[in-house]
Amino acid sequence: MKKLMVVMHMSGAYAEQTFYKEKKEGWQICQITCQDIEGTNCYCDDAAKESLRERVRPYSYEGIHFLDSGNYHYLSLLWLEKIKEPFSLILFDHHPDLQAPSWGGITSCGGWVREALLTNEKLQRVYLVGVDAHLIEDVRAEDEASNKAGVQMSDATGNTISAKKLWEKIRIGMPDFLQEKHPIYVSFDKDVLREEDAVCDWDQGDMTLDEAVEKLQEIRERADKILGMDICGEDARWKQTQEAGTCQINDRCNRRLVETLE
Repeated sequence: MKKLMVVMHMSGAYAEQTFYKEKKEGWQICQITCQDIEGTNCYCDDAAKESLRERVRPYSYEGIHFLDSGNYHYLSLLWLEKIKEPFSLILFDHHPDLQAPSWGGITSCGGWVREALLTNEKLQRVYLVGVDAHLIEDVRAEDEASNKAGVQMSDATGNTISAKKLWEKIRIGMPDFLQEKHPIYVSFDKDVLREEDAVCDWDQGDMTLDEAVEKLQEIRERADKILGMDICGEDARWKQTQEAGTCQINDRCNRRLVETLE
């Protein structure tokens, strides 16, 4: 994987962290300031998306991209759309991020994976790692109800697609790397981790950082090719809550995640 680190400043959550400020031999470290763009928190309107797309235009999908809080996890879409070959996505997250859009198809942090499956024709499969099983079943039940009601969606080519077809591209758990031969992109939301290892502004899972690192090492060692990775899950509330320790916990976590894939 290319030694490129791109840090996207959406909320200011990285201001007191140091992992990206240290010199790393052979690494190119870039920062993108996006706090001036309106219409980005949790939901992203078309104007904001185009502004963000313009900000990331000079940078490659290869390397590691830091996306700020989980409220901005939809930024993964902008990196994924740069990939020009068939690939599979491994998502570490406490939430499936598969919600159907509420308002006219607007992009959201809770539905970006569904949007990727529908709009990115290069995306072959999505592997959900650490996602709450109850949340997966809730979304699946909603989709089954929609499917029975005859609700159709449109894919990247403009063809209609049923919820059943959509779910054929989704797998639960880590890939079988003897079968999965597509290049891999990893998206990691730290809310998959227990609170001792990361502090997020969403409810969190119970995976330990050690367990996550083991899984990332497996991907690094067994995947035919890793295209890139993004990481989100900062606590954008830390200034309001005055929890200075939040920055140190997340700083340590971010540093270790980077070191795992160096």
